[in-house]
Amino acid sequence: MPRRRLRMVAVLTLASLALHQGVALAQPAPAPARPGQLPQGRPGQQAPAGAAAPPAAAAPAPAGTPAVTPQRIEVNDPALAPVPPAARTLASWNEARAIIEQRSVDLVVAVQEVARAEGSARRALAQALPNLDASGELSRLLAPGGADAPTRAGASITLRQPILAPRAWYGIGTADLAVEVAKLSLEDRRRFTLVAVADAVVSIVTTERLSEVNRVGLRSALELLELTRRRERLGTGTKLDVVRAEQDVALARATLVSGDESLRRAREALGAALGLKGEVGVPQDFSLNGIAAELGSQCTQTRTDQRADVRAARAELELAERGLTDAKLAFAPYAEVSSTLGAQTYFGGTAADGVGGLGDAGEVTRSGWSWSIRAVLTVPIWDGGARYGDLRINRAAVEQQRARLGAVERSAELESTQAVRSVEVAEQARGVAEQSRDLARETARLTQVAFEAGTVTSFDLVESSRRQRQAEIDLAVREFEVVKAKISALLASASCK
Repeated sequence: MPRRRLRMVAVLTLASLALHQGVALAQPAPAPARPGQLPQGRPGQQAPAGAAAPPAAAAPAPAGTPAVTPQRIEVNDPALAPVPPAARTLASWNEARAIIEQRSVDLVVAVQEVARAEGSARRALAQALPNLDASGELSRLLAPGGADAPTRAGASITLRQPILAPRAWYGIGTADLAVEVAKLSLEDRRRFTLVAVADAVVSIVTTERLSEVNRVGLRSALELLELTRRRERLGTGTKLDVVRAEQDVALARATLVSGDESLRRAREALGAALGLKGEVGVPQDFSLNGIAAELGSQCTQTRTDQRADVRAARAELELAERGLTDAKLAFAPYAEVSSTLGAQTYFGGTAADGVGGLGDAGEVTRSGWSWSIRAVLTVPIWDGGARYGDLRINRAAVEQQRARLGAVERSAELESTQAVRSVEVAEQARGVAEQSRDLARETARLTQVAFEAGTVTSFDLVESSRRQRQAEIDLAVREFEVVKAKISALLASASCK
């Protein structure tokens, strides 16, 4: 090969090496986070391992060595453009919390369940309180032959008061307990909603970081493809090298498309969790540490057996037991006292009517009032067996709720244990991913050198580049899994009122 061509190939090779190792692929990991600090993936915050960083300054060349200024290979592709921003962006976690309280479907339903329970409690109380009714009546007797008939007007007011109503009295406590169960369910639903929104925010930050890494990978693949094509034109490469580079570009493009769709789905998931339509994004300076701090101020750490869902299940068991007692009270007698005060007035009519003396139509011929007091005792004897059916139903409900309580307690304990352990596991996985990323970088660098020396093929070069991209992606995912694990551990045994 002529020396001029060899020199040109060497210059292009040095440019490629400087490009891929110093510009596109060389992304040293940042300093490790301080204990208790959550890793961040946004500009202006602590970046996760694998985040792009300015290349380190090259060491000065030995004296007498001619300086070589590598030229960056320019590539243009529509896929390199970033994903358009979401239609709506959260300003802060406080804004997200306000939207949750107003728009979250699950939370709104739980709030209305509390209102329904309070309405039922008021109705149960009314069964034991006095009942006052008023009524009025206006009637005219129809006499045969067109004779004058009197018109009667009357009014009455009746007061009823239960004096022996054990079932109604017991129902007041049952209804109050149902209100407490609804409030505990609301508290637990709020915790779940906060977890869902926090996970959605972390997912958006993760997928946006992956989208950036995927674009860096696609750009590197396109630059490698362009370099390979130039080598083929110069006669130092083969068509097989170009095809392999094109396959690498296709793979990087497919990863990019999948990652962008994951970002859109994450934004839509956040919108759904907030009760909003369409995509909802987060700003570039959104602090994941701020989420943990806000959640820590909203929710207090408790023992697992004091978590809202466990207390709600325990209260539901008590509610089922009260239902069984209520079914037994259906056999108890019921007594009430009532008093009625009434008045009646007759207008018109004749003496033949037997209701008054002589008088013109429209004149009052008779009026009077009455007052009665009555006490009624009701003793249930036989209703076809309905009360015995209620007893069986409520006994079965008690056993069912007892089994559910055991399941909820075990689930809460397991969830809390796994959440705490997941933080340690996530941090260990992040450390392994960081080591793998560093090894993949070094492998890609050494493969590039070996390829220039002719000891490896283009297949090895493309494969090392692909593995490095995958290692960068894995590390970004592991970084945000640490964040998610810490948030989950914070809310696993928390009470959010």
